[in-house]
Amino acid sequence: MDLKEDVLLQFFGDFVLLNEILTGPQTKQCLQKIGIKYGMQIEDQFRSEQENQKELSVEQYAQLVTDFFSSLGGEYKVSSWDREKVIFTCRKCPFGHMVLKTPALCEVSAGVLGGMAARNFSYSKVSPERSVAHKSCDCTITVYIKETQDAAEAEGTFFPNEPRAYMLTRNEIQAMSEDAVSTSNVYRNYVQSLENLQTIHREMETEYNQLRDEIFSDLKLGVLTVNVSGKITYMNKTAQNLLHAENHWDTAVTQEFQRLLSGTLHENTRHNQYILNVPFPEGTRYYSVNTAPLLGEDGEVTGAVSVFQDVTEQKILEAEMLQMEKFSLVAELAAGTAHEIRNPMTTMRGFLQILAKEFKSGTKGYEYCELMIEEIDRANAIIKEFLLLTKPAAPNLRECDLHVILEEIFMLIESKSLLEDVKLNKRYAKSLPLVEADPAQIKQVFLNLATNAIQAMPAGGELTIATSVSNGTVVVRFTDTGCGIEEAQLARLFDPFFTTKEQGTGLGLTISYRIIEGHRGRLHADSTPGKGTTFYVELPGLKK
Repeated sequence: MDLKEDVLLQFFGDFVLLNEILTGPQTKQCLQKIGIKYGMQIEDQFRSEQENQKELSVEQYAQLVTDFFSSLGGEYKVSSWDREKVIFTCRKCPFGHMVLKTPALCEVSAGVLGGMAARNFSYSKVSPERSVAHKSCDCTITVYIKETQDAAEAEGTFFPNEPRAYMLTRNEIQAMSEDAVSTSNVYRNYVQSLENLQTIHREMETEYNQLRDEIFSDLKLGVLTVNVSGKITYMNKTAQNLLHAENHWDTAVTQEFQRLLSGTLHENTRHNQYILNVPFPEGTRYYSVNTAPLLGEDGEVTGAVSVFQDVTEQKILEAEMLQMEKFSLVAELAAGTAHEIRNPMTTMRGFLQILAKEFKSGTKGYEYCELMIEEIDRANAIIKEFLLLTKPAAPNLRECDLHVILEEIFMLIESKSLLEDVKLNKRYAKSLPLVEADPAQIKQVFLNLATNAIQAMPAGGELTIATSVSNGTVVVRFTDTGCGIEEAQLARLFDPFFTTKEQGTGLGLTISYRIIEGHRGRLHADSTPGKGTTFYVELPGLKK
């Protein structure tokens, strides 16, 4: 069957019924869309034969139109063409004299002309320049392919290059008098084609979702998309686990994450490996976040996508490496200077003791000597701590119950807490694995942390010491309700000689850090300015 028979049989298989169909209010729109579809088919066939994927030139467009209508038995000639318009003269209509009875059939031709022009040029408007349905089939049609003043003033139909322009919708078909088309092969075939396309679309969408889930489910990266209003449209399993969320925001946890995506949506801000601190009840996690906007066909932002991963362990290792570099530097400094300083100070102390005997007790000279001896002793204590920091004593390891050590700490700090109006709270786990540790060194660490917590609450407050077990690791928490520590200070908390106290040496926390490190454990802190600070001591528990 040739192209002419194919087209004409589909449109005129039942001429009487077709006349009834073409009396509806949607006639023009429906016939134009049918013309657009056939124009697209003939254009695709031309591109396939010519292996041409570029837009048609004006000359190619005009030739393709005349060849198409000639193949249907019509006679179209190009009267003139330029960069703004193409004028066609029809001497013989492909629909024959039936067009005189039903002039609306000319809209099929308009659809062919306008649809092709819309796909290849920046503008498309079809304008008949004289009536085509009186005594002859002759007509003249102008196709404007550039938006000009003449095009705007001309009467005719504008054809946009949009996907919906190529297909009849169910509403458009049903609007063409349901009683007339319900028994029509044309209607039934079209509805069946539409339903088949919808079925194929649903199947493809299902397959796409399954394939997407299979690809993203095995990724160790979190993948998340949101629409333009910020609502989550997709999360893979990794994203759900990392954010502790399932297809909706937990604003208490992911507020900063939402802020990043909001900037991407509304300010077109892209983030590349942005380190985001996400607070969870069990502690802060660090995520490396990338975000980018999603754009529609018109270039407008339709949503945003984020790909992120947990880099908490990496950040911890980086911090520990930096801390080790600082300790190494301090060790070099201590090894070269500490002993040289202590030797002359020991000599000075001896002569001051002799000199003090030359003065009577209570005289100014005696008081000055005693004061200088005290300051030398204080300097020697700092040097001793300094040497302990650089060369900590090897721990005398044995099995220990941390609850027993903590009870000793409570006894030591009880009187000081009463004087400072600090309430002591215990929150112990019901059972705690034993740890392999040096009781004296661990006691030194606990006492230092508890003392620091009490000193951080000069106006009174609460100190809570709690224990727990997590994945075989014993965790001891010292939580105060003091003034808290600023983020910039928190990063330097374990640096040698860093202190926020007037009388502090800045070595207590550093030594504690080295001791816990020597026990294959971890010491770290979280703080909220104005609310308080929590120090965490983590030690590996012994297996039963």
